[in-house]
Amino acid sequence: MNARDDIRAALPRWRQELHAHAEEGWTEFWTTARVAAILHDRGLAPRVGAEVINRTARMGLPSAQRLAAARRRARSEGADEALLHRMGDCTGVVVDVGPRETPVALALRFDLDALPLTESHAPEHAPAAGGYASRHAGQCHACGHDAHTALGLGLASLLQTGPELRQRVRLLFQPAEEGVRGAAAMLEQMRGIPRFLAVHIGLGLPTGTLATGAAGLMASTKFDAVFGGRAAHAAKAPQQGRDALKGAATALLGLHELPRYGDGESRIHVGELRGGGARNVVADRAVLRGETRAVTCEMSDDLFARARDVLEGAAAMYGLDCRISVVGQAPAAASDAAFAARLATLARSLRTEQDRPLFAQVQERIDMGASDDAAVFMRAVQAEGGMAAYAILGSSLKAGHHAPNFDLDEACLWPGLLWLEAVCRTLTSDEGDTTV
Repeated sequence: MNARDDIRAALPRWRQELHAHAEEGWTEFWTTARVAAILHDRGLAPRVGAEVINRTARMGLPSAQRLAAARRRARSEGADEALLHRMGDCTGVVVDVGPRETPVALALRFDLDALPLTESHAPEHAPAAGGYASRHAGQCHACGHDAHTALGLGLASLLQTGPELRQRVRLLFQPAEEGVRGAAAMLEQMRGIPRFLAVHIGLGLPTGTLATGAAGLMASTKFDAVFGGRAAHAAKAPQQGRDALKGAATALLGLHELPRYGDGESRIHVGELRGGGARNVVADRAVLRGETRAVTCEMSDDLFARARDVLEGAAAMYGLDCRISVVGQAPAAASDAAFAARLATLARSLRTEQDRPLFAQVQERIDMGASDDAAVFMRAVQAEGGMAAYAILGSSLKAGHHAPNFDLDEACLWPGLLWLEAVCRTLTSDEGDTTV
């Protein structure tokens, strides 16, 4: 088996191994160590954790106890001790491929994290049937980030085995994309880079298709609201209590009654509400977790300001304290049309070994209708005069994203990887051209 065949065979193995070790954002210690070890074995010099993360820019950080527990679990599952020491309490990997003395011509983002979701163990669910369902209770790869990471590993491997690049390519294996929490802490790794590309699998496109320029990445703010009240006997002296759960429930209804905008899409959602501890005690604490989204940053900021008013107003109605924390945030973004067009032209030029088009359909634009903190990188590159794109690699799905029985079609991986290799080799040969 030659090197390329070896990489092709490794893609689904890597994806399934990562799938089995699902880790939520900022706890991807095993994943970080495994990615770095594979890259090191390919002759590369990955930087990890605290070496590439701005610790103070992390959002939505789990407690110190949860981070420590995740590190212990990673160690027990065979993570390299030297790598764990290097990464400290941070996760994530950055690796450059190509001549060290040349500038970075292109950066690509691959996200590492899983969701706080219990995976299906139904017999028809391929990961369960195949023995690679998540071994971590309440955490699973239900969005495709395991496949994204496998693509990044495959890309690094192909770029290492083929002709040397003319300029460097930087691969960012980003933690904590779910909840748009991680990109801001990696932003320093993007300074001065003229082109950026992110890829997501699925999102409504079937296997064999590719969209090279998503537009309509929505700005989003993720927030937690903690309502503090006063406990009391629910029958004997309810008037002495301050019902935090009632205030939070009122806030939930008020949030969903906020008006939307006539000049673009906006959304508000509460995904968690919990509080109290006994049926006969007035709840002294409740937690509400929600998000706002809109197609422009201005609309998103305005919607969050209105949401804050609702939360604080509901608290005031019941004599409660209300602490609101922003735990994730990303701007709106859109792909550069000229860059997306060039990426599409490259995709259309690629052929299979049977001399058929590598992709059955390639389109240059698609409406995203969701959020991703790759937008942080996109906006940063565009602000410095560079070009950015967000591509969607089609994959026929067994169930939708963020569902317990989500599963993807691994047949999409090799064509996607061949396209990414072509992108890297073509763009790094464009000396002096920082546009398209």
